[in-house]
Amino acid sequence: MIIKNGNVLNDSFKFETTDIEISGQKIAKIDKNITSDEVIDGTDCYVVPGFVDTHMHGAMGEEFISYNDNTFEKIASYEAQHGTTSLVPAISAGVKEELLTAIRNMKKCVQTELDDCAKVWGLHMEGPFFSVAFKGAHKPENIRNTDIVEFKELYNEADGILKIMTLAPELPGAEEVVRYATENGVCISAGHTSATCDELKKSVEWGVKLGTHLFNAMSPLKHREPGAVGGILYEDIKCELICDFYHVRPEAISLVYRLKGREKINMITDSILAAGLPDGDYIEHNQSIHVVNGQSRLDDGTINGGTSCLVDGVRNLVSIGIPLEDACMMASKNPAQTVGIYDKTGSITEGKLADIVVLDKELNLKHVILRGKKLF
Repeated sequence: MIIKNGNVLNDSFKFETTDIEISGQKIAKIDKNITSDEVIDGTDCYVVPGFVDTHMHGAMGEEFISYNDNTFEKIASYEAQHGTTSLVPAISAGVKEELLTAIRNMKKCVQTELDDCAKVWGLHMEGPFFSVAFKGAHKPENIRNTDIVEFKELYNEADGILKIMTLAPELPGAEEVVRYATENGVCISAGHTSATCDELKKSVEWGVKLGTHLFNAMSPLKHREPGAVGGILYEDIKCELICDFYHVRPEAISLVYRLKGREKINMITDSILAAGLPDGDYIEHNQSIHVVNGQSRLDDGTINGGTSCLVDGVRNLVSIGIPLEDACMMASKNPAQTVGIYDKTGSITEGKLADIVVLDKELNLKHVILRGKKLF
C-alpha cells in the first residue's frame, strides 16, 4: 500500500510532497514516484504522524481506573478512529490496593494488540502524592504525602510499564521519590502542586522533567511569587497542555507557545469517560459529573477533565495561528519522546510503525492508518 502525492510531514517536521510505501505494520519507504496496486490518494491532503496521548483517562463511558472486560477495546478503538494511534493512559489517585489493581489491569492493556485499537504503551500515574489544596477533581481521601516505600511497591508492580508519575514536588519526601524514579526511567511530572517557584526549580535539579496540564491544579503565576506555573515556564522542561480552549484560554496557550516553542509542549486531552458521549450526567470514579457543551464538571463546578481528542486540539492551535507542523509535533513527537517510544512511532520515518493520519485541507480526518492497516 502507498500514500501517493501527499503533503507529508517528514521527521524534520516540515511538509514535503512525496509518497509513502507501507509494508506490513511499518513504513518501508518514503520517496517520490513509488508505485503500487493499492493506492491512497494524498493529493491536497496533509499526511501527519498518528497522534500520541500520554494523559487521558477514558472515553465512551469507560475509564481505565475502573477497568472491566470492555474498557480497553471501547476506549482504544474510539481513539484510533479519531487519529490517536498511541496511548499512555492515566489512572487517578486512589488507595494503594486500588492502584495496584489498576496497574495489573494496565499491564493487560499493554500486552493486548487489536487491529482497530490504539496501542497502549504504558501507564501515567496521576497521583496519589498531591497537594490537597490543588486536588482538582481527585478525591481528598485518595491523596497523601510522598512515600518512597509505597512508590517502590507501585513501581515494582508496574514491571516496566510506568512511564510518567505526576506528583507535588514540595511534599515531604518528594526528593527521594523523584531521584529514585528518575534513575529508574520514570518521567516525574510536577502537578496538583502548591509549590513555590523556588521549590519547583529545585525539583528540576532532582529530575522533574515535565509539568502536568499546565495552569490547571497548580499554584498560579503572580508577579512576586511565580508559583509552579512560573517555575515550569522558566525551567527548560516540557509541559503538558490541554488544548480544548476551556481548560486553558487560547491567549494563554499562545503565550506558552511563544515561551516554550514547539519542542517543549506535549499536547494532551485529559479525556474522561464522557469523551465521545453526548452532554449529560454521568458517574466517574464514584463521583457525579455534568457535561454541558462538552465541558465536564463536578457538582461544585470543578473541571474534572476533557471530552476532546487530540485532533481537536490540533485544529484549535491552527485556528490561533500556530503552524500545523508545530501543532502536530506537540501531539506526536514530543509525547512519544517523553515516554520513550519515539524510536517506534511519533514521526513519519522509514522503519517506524505506519501510524499515519491523513487530513483534508480543512483538517478533517480523511484516513487513519494504524500499524499499517487502513481503518478508513
